[in-house]
Amino acid sequence: MKTTMPLGQRISRFLEERYVHRARPHYLPELALFGLIMILAAWPMVTLAAALNLLR
Repeated sequence: MKTTMPLGQRISRFLEERYVHRARPHYLPELALFGLIMILAAWPMVTLAAALNLLR
């Protein structure tokens, strides 16, 4: 079944249902997961820079 709703409207509806209509949103788990993703994304760059510094 193909949807006829535009992508922008679907995204808007998803965000509205996810964040606006919740009585008590739980931001801490989402913030912790975001922080973990950022650390995992930055870790190879940091270790590469440290390794290149040791070779110099």
